Amino acid sequence: MKTIAADAFSHADTTGEQDKPPWKERVGKLFMARFNARVRLGAPLERIPESLHRTANQVALALELLKDFRAGRYREIPWGSLAILTGALLYAVNPADVIPDALLGIGALDDAVVIAVALRLLRRDLEAYCAYKGYAWVDYFASPVSPLDRVRGAGPVVVDPVDVPT
Repeated sequence: MKTIAADAFSHADTTGEQDKPPWKERVGKLFMARFNARVRLGAPLERIPESLHRTANQVALALELLKDFRAGRYREIPWGSLAILTGALLYAVNPADVIPDALLGIGALDDAVVIAVALRLLRRDLEAYCAYKGYAWVDYFASPVSPLDRVRGAGPVVVDPVDVPT
C-alpha cells in the first residue's frame, strides 16, 4: 500500500519531468557553461603585460610633462589637469594611504588605482603633450590587440564542405 507522500513523489516525477534531460546531463551543461564563462573571462588577462607597459609609458610621459611645465617649456595644460596629476603622483609617493604600503601585495593597489584614474582623466592632455613632443601616439595610447582580433581582421574565413560536421 502506497502512502500519500510516496504517491505525491511519484506524481511529481511524472508531471513535466519527461521533457527535462536527466540530472547528470543538466549538471554537465551547467558545469560547462560556468567553465566556458571562466575561459572567456581569462582572455583579458593575456593583455595585462601590454596594458602595464602602456600605463608605465603614460606615467613617464606625465612626469616629463610636469618637468617641462616646471621649466616653462610647456604651458598648454589646464590648471585643473595639473592639480589632478600632481595630486595623484603625491598620493602614490606618500606612504600614508588608504591601504598602507607596508601590506605586501595589496599595499600598492590603491596607488595604482589612483594613478590609473588620473591618467584616464588626463588622456586628452597627455595626447596633446605627446603630439607637442612629436612622440608616436601608438607608444603611449594604443590599445593592446589580442591575437584573436588580428585573426578576425584578416578577412573572411572560408570553410570547405568537408570540414563541416553533418
